[in-house]
Amino acid sequence: MRAYDNQSSVMWENGCRATRLPHGKGDRVARGHKMACSLVAIFFVLTAVGAAGSEPKRVLVVHSFGSVAPPFTTHSVAFETELVEKMGERVDLDEVSLDMARYADPNLQEALVEYLQKRQAHWQPDLVVPIGSPAGVFVEQYRDRLFPEAPILYTGMDRRPLSPHALERNAAFICENFDGPGFIEDILQIAPATKNIAIVIGASAVEQYWAAAFRKEFEPFTNRINFIWLNDMSLDQMLEKTRALPPDSYIFLILLLRDATGVTHNADEALQRIHAVANAPINGIFQHQLGLGIVGGRLYQAELEGVESARTAVRILHGEPASSFPPKIVGPLSPRYDWRELQRWKIDEKLLPPGSTVLYRTPGLWEQHRALIISGISICVVETLLIAGLVVNRIRRRHAELSLSESEDRVALAADAAQLGVWEIDAATNKVWVSDKVRDLFQITPGTDVDYAAFHERVHPDDRPLRDSAIKRAIETKDGYEIEYRILLPDGTVRWISGRARCMSDGDGRSTRLLGVSMDVTERKRAENEAMEQRNELFHLSRVASLGQLSSSLAHELNQPLGIILSNAQAAQHMLADDNPDIPELQEILADIVGEDLRAGEVITRLRALLQRGETRLLPVALNGVIEDVLHLLRSDLVARGVTVRTTFAEGLPDVAGDKVQLQQVVLNIITNACDAMAENLQKDRILRISTNLQSDSVRVSIEDQGRGAPGGDVSRIFQPFFTTKSHGLGIGLSICRSIIAAHQGRIWAESNGTRGTTLHLQLQVIAPAAS
Repeated sequence: MRAYDNQSSVMWENGCRATRLPHGKGDRVARGHKMACSLVAIFFVLTAVGAAGSEPKRVLVVHSFGSVAPPFTTHSVAFETELVEKMGERVDLDEVSLDMARYADPNLQEALVEYLQKRQAHWQPDLVVPIGSPAGVFVEQYRDRLFPEAPILYTGMDRRPLSPHALERNAAFICENFDGPGFIEDILQIAPATKNIAIVIGASAVEQYWAAAFRKEFEPFTNRINFIWLNDMSLDQMLEKTRALPPDSYIFLILLLRDATGVTHNADEALQRIHAVANAPINGIFQHQLGLGIVGGRLYQAELEGVESARTAVRILHGEPASSFPPKIVGPLSPRYDWRELQRWKIDEKLLPPGSTVLYRTPGLWEQHRALIISGISICVVETLLIAGLVVNRIRRRHAELSLSESEDRVALAADAAQLGVWEIDAATNKVWVSDKVRDLFQITPGTDVDYAAFHERVHPDDRPLRDSAIKRAIETKDGYEIEYRILLPDGTVRWISGRARCMSDGDGRSTRLLGVSMDVTERKRAENEAMEQRNELFHLSRVASLGQLSSSLAHELNQPLGIILSNAQAAQHMLADDNPDIPELQEILADIVGEDLRAGEVITRLRALLQRGETRLLPVALNGVIEDVLHLLRSDLVARGVTVRTTFAEGLPDVAGDKVQLQQVVLNIITNACDAMAENLQKDRILRISTNLQSDSVRVSIEDQGRGAPGGDVSRIFQPFFTTKSHGLGIGLSICRSIIAAHQGRIWAESNGTRGTTLHLQLQVIAPAAS
């Protein structure tokens, strides 16, 4: 497929493009363009071997100003190179140019439209890519005639020249958004004394559009800046003008494709010519101009814009709808500056914006002769170091010896103050070294040799497997351990020891020594046991107090079955007095007596369990059963209070590890508190909801009341000791509940129901996963 434009001829054959540029223009850009195209050609040859039989995707690139018109050249080269590299298959690329710098006549555009229409019968593009706003406007204007079905990818342009409806139908937009005021602000930041800014811009139709747009955007600065517009001049006149600008001037080059005399120009070459004669610093818009004569600033990335456009084009060619891509604006880089221009125009680097990058910095003496300087200094320093080395080494050795001695003294003092005994075991020989404090703890005779066996004999027989296992694991894993165990002294005294150790390795990583400390924690253990006993006593007293409050209800719960037993027994006596007693009726009476007796026995059994003292024992417990036992016990009290209980129990819940009596105490306390909170409600509003459910590896119990709730809805204080909203009671019930649940490694918390009531949740870990 071949495509030609007015300024250069571009040919694609078998997926490879050859470019012929006009003589004397864009030599530098053309060389870069040819190199990129050579790489593209090599890629095509490689991919053609594996995809010779596949139909290539067709891409039509519509240039605004020909293929040698910076910055559009930079954009198009980056686009085509990235497209061919990332496509993964053959691409049939074609190019056409409007060459708006030379030919802006609508009649010529109509001729191009007719040409493209005739060509459509033989070559239908899969994607149309207009580069530059003139190409974008052209494609939008003639789309229905030329490309009614093909997706459009607008790129290399600002959004403003396009109509609001350009992106409504199968089109994507990856471009820039020029910030006119930002360009002036960049200049004023680094040159705050600027009074005049000469605006270099051409006279083509698109340049006239941007001249008008920027004139309007620069209006806020006209009260302090005199803008000198050069768009009505030839390039030679521009050169003369920029050669003789007044003091405190700056030059801003926007775009120069055609001057006022109708002569077309390469914008980069024009920039270099202006730079050669200008008496003021120059700024531009695009990143590729950095190094050609501009000072710098927030520059737009034509190359990155081309790469981003190519990546979107690949996705469109692979089947994604163009309209699915939101418009993307490729913003400017962070500020970048040419160090040579900063030096030439005496611009202080302190004026640059934070985070600026300075390029092309001339290396100083250190950068140019670093190796030589380092070598010279090294030669001078080596002898001094060698001479001083012995002295320094001797001083360091003496300091190290003194520091080691002081460190040993500090460690010994700290160990004595903390009542710590230090020991060391050689894993290879089982030899043991112990400090005097260890001999005192284990009652080992001073001066006698200690081996592992002697050390081991002092450990309580029941705890020896634990300690041996910890030592073995520490040596195998090259780690440490922390355990508590008992020792049995020769006089029969049992002491509790807290031991910590760490494995020390040699240079080869082999475990050779186990270094540890031991501390007598017998008194702490005794205090913990006493605290545990006191806590259990407190739990027991709380249960007794709770049951005391329920005494009338419990009496009724016992009186009812006892009364039924008495009535049935009296009826049986009367029947037995008859000559012909009704035996079946007597059997029913006796069965009733047995049933009521069992009922009374269950009440007594539950009371005995709650009143019983004992240590905390964590055994498998079914929470549903715990709640049901408490509800049976409270049945009469709930009826007397007019409370309706609604339960929702999850079936098949796994057991939790807990003390059944203590968990019953928690549920009993929460339910009685809930009933107290609803005492002022109408009977129809005294509803208590209890539910259970499985939460991953734990069981949750939720108890919801319809009471008055916490003051202000703040439930954060209800678990604090002695906090209560009731006129009676000490306010320690929920505090005890929290202690019980914490001892079970569980959670208990409260949530306000909003307008009415409170929900208390308690959550306990299951013994085994629910699946098992």
